[in-house]
Amino acid sequence: MDSIDRTLLQLLEADSRTPVKTLAAHVGLARSSVQARVRKLEESGVIRAYTIRISDPDPAEIEAYLWIRTGSATCAAIAPVVSKFEEVQQCRSISGDRDMVLLVRVRTMENLAELRNRIAALDGIASVETHPVLKDWI
Repeated sequence: MDSIDRTLLQLLEADSRTPVKTLAAHVGLARSSVQARVRKLEESGVIRAYTIRISDPDPAEIEAYLWIRTGSATCAAIAPVVSKFEEVQQCRSISGDRDMVLLVRVRTMENLAELRNRIAALDGIASVETHPVLKDWI
């Protein structure tokens, strides 16, 4: 994946209905080249789905990072399970004394506690640390 692919992903993430013609103009490539790149991103699994996000009348959300230490399971076994939770926005393997980090979005602290408990109860999870985001600086 190169910088053009990353730019295409950013544009599609912002609006998955962006016409290929518009994408092509933005990255300076022919429509056919952009179509081929997007198709390759889809086929390789980088783009897994095109979805809609329904705007909520009360968009207040809490973001948090859940730092996970696996026990008897591998990250590869846990990732597909946690990806089914709608609150999970990202799931990444990391180095260090934790194995994974999840970025989650919930509506309330109570929802965060419930989600944390559901994830902690999964087979193969040794521990979960919950770190709510307090403020965005950048």
